[in-house]
Amino acid sequence: MATKRKNLFLYLALTCFLGLIVIFVADGYMGIYDNLFVTTGEREDEIGRDSRPWQQSVAVEWDAQAFFRYEVDNRRFSGYTADIEVSVWHSQEKVADLIAQQISVASFGKGQLEWVLDTAELVPADIPPEQGYEFTVVIKRGEIERRLITHVRPLPYPPKPAPPPPPR
Repeated sequence: MATKRKNLFLYLALTCFLGLIVIFVADGYMGIYDNLFVTTGEREDEIGRDSRPWQQSVAVEWDAQAFFRYEVDNRRFSGYTADIEVSVWHSQEKVADLIAQQISVASFGKGQLEWVLDTAELVPADIPPEQGYEFTVVIKRGEIERRLITHVRPLPYPPKPAPPPPPR
């Protein structure tokens, strides 16, 4: 009888240890995660849980396009469906709607949406290209809202013309 009690405590300690491991795995891995990939020129930035936090910004050249890929990673045992709305805001006013679509992701799968942001269409015509401009890209996934500040880099000032040669 004494042997059974001695092993009982060993089994209880192993069970608690395994329970802690399961809690850490379930808490750190399980869930719904999202990442945003922004490609401007030859550079791709990743923004999200695994790399940079969502409190970031990206820079886009004047009169250029930025290519966005929004990835939803479902790390749950059930499927996931959400409505995704992407819009552009400036000074607390909506400038444009970029995409509104529903995404469905299977259990332990990934889903993605893509869109293009064209700065030529979003920057007002009265802003000179030598002046920078910024706006916010707002991504709504269900009740979760992500904000990404986007800077439009100004064009460098045009070179000044050379003075005419002195008269002879």
